[in-house]
Amino acid sequence: MSQSSNSGKSLVFGLSGVLFNQLNGLKASPERRKMIAENIFKTFDNDFLICAQNFTYKDARIFAELGPEIENRCYIDSGGFILFKKEMEWGKDDPKFAKMCESTKNRFLKMLTCIKCKECFELDNEYFRKDEDLLSPKNYLREEVKAITGFYPTPVFKMHQGFEYWKRLCESDLYPRLAIGGLAQTSSWHKYPEQLRLMVAYAKLFNKKVHFLGCQNAATFRQCQPDTVDYNITQFNITMNLARRNNPEATERELLKHFPLYSFAMAKVRSFLYDCFKREGEEDTEE
Repeated sequence: MSQSSNSGKSLVFGLSGVLFNQLNGLKASPERRKMIAENIFKTFDNDFLICAQNFTYKDARIFAELGPEIENRCYIDSGGFILFKKEMEWGKDDPKFAKMCESTKNRFLKMLTCIKCKECFELDNEYFRKDEDLLSPKNYLREEVKAITGFYPTPVFKMHQGFEYWKRLCESDLYPRLAIGGLAQTSSWHKYPEQLRLMVAYAKLFNKKVHFLGCQNAATFRQCQPDTVDYNITQFNITMNLARRNNPEATERELLKHFPLYSFAMAKVRSFLYDCFKREGEEDTEE
């Protein structure tokens, strides 16, 4: 059997700093921020993901102070998507891009020292590729991360890297957890359902845990049955529109207080949906 989330939930809640700032207020004391974080974590038992590039060290340390129970639910994203956007904007040879890559690397590694994590994802930009062999631990800060956490970051496979690389990842003893990413950037999760289904099935033959990065496509999840999936639950426009419909007399300022709560509520609904799909998929497999 493949490894699964300790929480038993398929959906990993992507948490943003904006969400917690709205709940706390920008001038909230560390004590208040800790109290609110503790109360929020009591409302759901899913694992959660923070991105090293848009989450503060201060809040990460507050999470760590809540103890191993919270750290054991924490996933950390390196920020590869942010680098991808800047590479497309500036070009890979622009000095600004190289400078940002180094800054992104430093912030990711420092975040790993602020809070222990259950799983983290490699910094999957070619700037950090040091060996021609994609599987090499020298690539994508794998060795640097292991020196801090004690384990390699989860490799992030992109479809353009080819199925032979996925096959090698599955068959390698180096990486017990695998992720598929790069599809959220172009909203392309719906384009490869059959390929992804076969890839997940092959990984499970080797007892590999599979995570879909930034996938909110329920149909793809249902068909492919990864172990876990995440997306950023801070969907400002969607949640604000819902808050307006339910609170038509409220001012915009008042609605801002509602949007984090709607974000968590909608994520819990989606989590229940994914868990139903997961159980359905397991029953189909047994048959």
